[in-house]
Amino acid sequence: MTDSIASDDIFFAETGLDRDAALRLTEDALINSDDGELFLEYCQSENLVFDDGQLRTASFDVNQGFGLRAVCGETSAYAHSAELSQAALARAADTVRSIQSGAGDVSAAPPRTNISLYSDDNPVQAMAFEDKVRLLQEVDG
Repeated sequence: MTDSIASDDIFFAETGLDRDAALRLTEDALINSDDGELFLEYCQSENLVFDDGQLRTASFDVNQGFGLRAVCGETSAYAHSAELSQAALARAADTVRSIQSGAGDVSAAPPRTNISLYSDDNPVQAMAFEDKVRLLQEVDG
């Protein structure tokens, strides 16, 4: 699975957020800005607590959301939400659009500097729950 496909699944297929609509809303919100970005976040965590040979606590959590930032001159606006939806993104776009003075310039795009720091491997899903418990029993013993 490529990083792009994994990202599309997490941020669009599973949330119902339309990728093209998100792109249009972001472009519209930043059209007269000097700079800006849409940041999407998805994080899974798992916590297992072993005490005296017993599994005392097991929890699994997912956090997700986005941030939208616009920069006009020395002013910036930021809006964020834990809800990944077109309605939430539209509200954020309205918020960041409010700083625009209409005096933005068209500039050449900056060179791409993004590098892939992480693979699409999900360590939470790399091992079955039963195997995690067995491993913790060995370490605890």
